[in-house]
Parts: sequence; structure tokens; C-alpha cells
Amino acid sequence: MRSVIFALIALLWTAQAGPLSGAGSAAESREPNAVVESYLRAIYARDFSAAYNLISAEDRKLRGLDRYLRQRGPYNGFALEVARKLGEFTEVHFQSARESDGRRQITVHYRVPDPQKAAPLVLQWDQRRLNSLSTAERRQLIDTLDRRGRDGALEMREGEETFELVQESGAWRIFLNWGAGVAIPLKLDLSKASELDATLAKDRFVLQPGDVFEVALKIRNRAKQPVTLRIGHVIEPQPIADYVDFVQCGFLLPITLGRRKSRSSPARTWFAATCPTVSVN
Repeated sequence: MRSVIFALIALLWTAQAGPLSGAGSAAESREPNAVVESYLRAIYARDFSAAYNLISAEDRKLRGLDRYLRQRGPYNGFALEVARKLGEFTEVHFQSARESDGRRQITVHYRVPDPQKAAPLVLQWDQRRLNSLSTAERRQLIDTLDRRGRDGALEMREGEETFELVQESGAWRIFLNWGAGVAIPLKLDLSKASELDATLAKDRFVLQPGDVFEVALKIRNRAKQPVTLRIGHVIEPQPIADYVDFVQCGFLLPITLGRRKSRSSPARTWFAATCPTVSVN
């Protein structure tokens, strides 16, 4: 079986990657660096109510709190407390800042506890199980995370992000430019299928969260014999996968292309024609 690797690189707004907790005090909101750090902590802890309070009014006009929370699935109860505890060990280093037209751009390098590597410590992030722990069990878990964090025993993930901030009534807020939509470029990796030609009908989409879009492929077999293939979906960077849902895909099961034959879109009769239908959260 030959494999076609289909890579979705979702370059979502910079605000959707990264980590820390709490919206910060009124004094902190007047310091742009403190706002960025508080926003990172809130996003990391999936404390999206706190994160929403740090987003610009212009963005919030386009998306209310209820919709914002539904799209992201916030933690609650003790699960939120656990995520906040891990977020305390986030390290934020401010790289550069520049101001133009009353807005400020801040670039940061961050190191955060890797949520996947920490999963065995926190019941695989199962909210139901975490929220069912007894008081003694909760205290023991928080103490374990605290000890590992202070000892430098938590595995970390790092990255770099640039944030744009605007001033509103003397306070700084994160400007996500939701009105511009989410840019999603696509690319094909045929390194494991040298006998195939494949093209995308469209290699870039600009969407609003919640939109559904369809990726159309044309695949041609140049070999002298039939080829059985399937599509592999890769989303980069990996944390963005939480924000993209596959609705349907005709390539989830292997298909066979006859020798020197092609399948193309948009004809639905070719079940290999469209893959995948995707929803961006």
C-alpha cells in the first residue's frame, strides 16, 4: 500500500498557541508585557473566560463569550486548578517590542510544561476523573506538580509568538483581528508515493471559526500497475489540531487507482475526489 501524506498547516492567529492563568489586576492591564503573560497563562490553562477578558473590544464584538467558550472547551473545577498549577511554571522572555499607530507588537519566547508529557501525572487530562478526586487526592496531586515544577522535573515545550496589543480606556488588550479570518495554507507531501501526481484545487483558505471548507484533490497514477493508496492527515503545529475537526473524508479507507488513471474533483461519484471536509473551531 502506498501512502499520500496530506498536510494541513493551520497558521491560526498567534493567540491560539500557548500557555498561563488569570486575567490579571487592573494595574497589570496597564502594562502590555503583563497582559501578554496573563493571556498566555490563561490560554495554557484553558481558562478561556479569563483569556476572553484580555481580548480587544473590536474582536469581542465579532464573537461573544458563549460562542468563544463553546469553540474551545474550557477546563472547569479541579481540572482548571491543575492546569493553572502547571501554568505557574511557564517562563516568558520578552524578545522585542515596537509601537506604531497606537498599537504595540510584542514578541516573546516561552517555555511551558508539555501538556502531553504531563498527562500521566494528571489522569490523562480526564476532567471527569480529576473533578471526582477527593480533597486529600487533590492536595496530593497539586503537591506533586508543585514539587516537580520547583525541581525542574517537568518536561517543557517552547515556542515564539508575536502579539499585537491595543489600548482601550487606558488598558492594553490583545488584538486578534478576528475580522480578518483564519488563514489555512495546505500542502501535499508525495515523498512516499513517487508514482503519483496530485494537485490541490485550492491551497489556501481564509475562514471564520466555525466555517466548514472542502479540500479537493486530483490524483493521477503514472505507474504501469494499479496502486492502492490512502490519505494521511497532518496538522502543523500539532497543538492546532485541537481547533480543526474532520467532518468526512473519502480517503479514510484505502482506494485503488488503475494504471495510469486519475481521479479528480469535484465529481461526488469519485469518492476519492474530496478530502477532507474540515471545520475550523
